[in-house]
Amino acid sequence: MQVNSEEVLKEFGKRVQRCYGCFISYYLKDMFLGEDVTFYCEHCKSEEMFHFDDFSRLLDLSKLREVADEHHHH
Repeated sequence: MQVNSEEVLKEFGKRVQRCYGCFISYYLKDMFLGEDVTFYCEHCKSEEMFHFDDFSRLLDLSKLREVADEHHHH
C-alpha cells in the first residue's frame, strides 16, 4: 500500500494536544515541539522549539496511528 504522506500529515495534524504551558488544547498542526517531547502553543513556545511543519517531516509516517489504522481496515 502506498502511503500518501500529505494526507497522513494532514490527518496527524488534526490530533488534539494540550499545551504544556497554558494547558489549552490545540491541533498539533498549530503547535511547537520542545526538546523534551512536549508540545506548546505559539503563545507559550520558545525560540528553540520546532513548528509542526518542521518536526512532522522527520517522522516515520508508517508508525503513525493514521497509517496503522488504514492497514487494519483492508
